[in-house]
Amino acid sequence: MRKNRIVSGFSVLALAVGLVCLSGLAGTPASAAGSYKVLHNFDGSKTDGATPFGSLILSGGNLYGMTTGGGTSGSGTIFEFNIKTKQLTVLHNFDDSKTDGAAPYGSLILSGTNLYGMTIAGGSADVGTIFEFSIKTKKFKLLYSFEGGTTDGVNPFGSLILSGTNLYGMTYGGGAHSVGTIFEFNIKTSQFALLHSFQGEPDDGAYPRYGNLIFSRGNLYGMATIGGAYDTGTIFEFNVKTRQLRLLHSFWGGDGADPLGSLILSGQNLYGMASGGSEGGHGLIFMVKIKNSQLTPLHSFEGGTTDGACPVNHLTLSGKNLYGMTCNGGQNDSGTIFTLNPGTGAYSLLYDFTVTPADGDYPNGSLLLSGTTLYGMTTNGGANNDGVIFSYSLK
Repeated sequence: MRKNRIVSGFSVLALAVGLVCLSGLAGTPASAAGSYKVLHNFDGSKTDGATPFGSLILSGGNLYGMTTGGGTSGSGTIFEFNIKTKQLTVLHNFDDSKTDGAAPYGSLILSGTNLYGMTIAGGSADVGTIFEFSIKTKKFKLLYSFEGGTTDGVNPFGSLILSGTNLYGMTYGGGAHSVGTIFEFNIKTSQFALLHSFQGEPDDGAYPRYGNLIFSRGNLYGMATIGGAYDTGTIFEFNVKTRQLRLLHSFWGGDGADPLGSLILSGQNLYGMASGGSEGGHGLIFMVKIKNSQLTPLHSFEGGTTDGACPVNHLTLSGKNLYGMTCNGGQNDSGTIFTLNPGTGAYSLLYDFTVTPADGDYPNGSLLLSGTTLYGMTTNGGANNDGVIFSYSLK
């Protein structure tokens, strides 16, 4: 199976940013409080997946997601998991060919009965694809193969969003300056448009990784992992009509660094996380006011046994509370689940992951909330150390 594929478009610095979160995967098992259940242990076989990296979506009692490895060719899978029966079904095996993709590191989105997503490799140039999968017909369709170079992108690590008939996303590399792009793809006309080529420091971002864009009132909002005034990441606003990018914030270290995920929008406030920086260097949760670009730190992760470290991907908002995960920290330095009330500042560590067959290790996506139950995945751990699907009951 393929767990760590080297793909084109990587820089040594950007790769190091991702590896920071992989430290401390071993630890002494300890019990964690909370209503946590492992729903599925990935086994890396031809009828299963391995090493899930994104988030889950829910439709009609089924969870849908992807794995970066496992399946018939070791290039990853699209799967369906029935919550009631606990049955996992592989819907598609990526085969790393010119007409397929390989190694999806983002998440799926659902529109009607169609799933949309991206892979970082595969396709005609082996630098990534955009695809569609019909839940109804069980048919896979390659929508676009990235070609690289100055008029395209390479290695889309993140996820797509849909507005009308347009898909919007980002690539990790490629574009005019080889440090990533923002693009638009029309699913009706199959037309691809390069909207923005990131330029890097000091006035733009570079190498957006793992995250997706959000759309509000004609603007796209997102983050880049590095770039900006201090070359430690940015938050930006991009006007789709004028194709103008406005830098909302440059991280400088003390207020966070190296954001690896996405933003969420509530009213006129953006909420997100930085994987590094802050007081202890373990990342933080923040809020940004769109109107005046003011950033307010909400929680600085301390790491160690009593807090998380290295948050990846985005937060989930329910009522007045934010929910999220860190890939490290906790009793065994294997990651945590947490909640934060941004209004009161009340922060609680809900769960510590362990490194035993009864648990998962290195949660690297975002949480899905349905009713009072959170669903998510871990990249490693579980009975076969190929990752798990889990649930956490808030009641």
